[in-house]
Amino acid sequence: MVTQKLIRWGAIAWLLSALTGITSIVMAPSDFAANAVLSSHWMPAHALLSISYMLFLFGLIGFYLVQAEKSGRLGSIGFVLTFFGALVLTAQIMVSAWILPVIALQPSVPNTAYAMLDPAGPLPIFSWVVFAAYIPAGIGLILLGIATMRAHVLPRWAGLLLIIATVLDLAVLFGAQGEMIVKLGDVAFDVAKLWFVYALLLGQGRGVNVLAETVA
Repeated sequence: MVTQKLIRWGAIAWLLSALTGITSIVMAPSDFAANAVLSSHWMPAHALLSISYMLFLFGLIGFYLVQAEKSGRLGSIGFVLTFFGALVLTAQIMVSAWILPVIALQPSVPNTAYAMLDPAGPLPIFSWVVFAAYIPAGIGLILLGIATMRAHVLPRWAGLLLIIATVLDLAVLFGAQGEMIVKLGDVAFDVAKLWFVYALLLGQGRGVNVLAETVA
């Protein structure tokens, strides 16, 4: 019963995570635009993104539980890597929302968010930790996508979309040239979450059968 509730609440969390994430993508100024950190849209957009990340972490637990037995060791490793990687990235979004606007008011600091979060910027140690967190988070999401496709519990194509979204987000390594690709990856990621939510709450695929099995 506890497992069933966690899965259902996790699905609702991912629904809200996807909606707040997409809203944030629409609202957020470019990380490469000069003084965008001081714009009126910056803080609310990144506050929404912080909420989206926190809801994602909670929903990730239910996502893992519903297919834990079928996804095996690959799913377990993917879950652990994704959870702790995303936890650090959540901290980064919070810093972006509430700390960067304060830093931007100081003299002699870079005027773009991307430069401020660069390891050569004003937060070098924190930036290195964040950059390091991208590695386990990316690997974890890809492993979760593969495990989902192999488990045949949740929609296989949604698992593939999760992998594609993660790969697209690697365009962050190309700086401003990859920004639109990253946004496309973020949208694909939120669509994948909505797809999983649809499967879990409305009975598509084997998700609901697994829910019933966990109660039996």
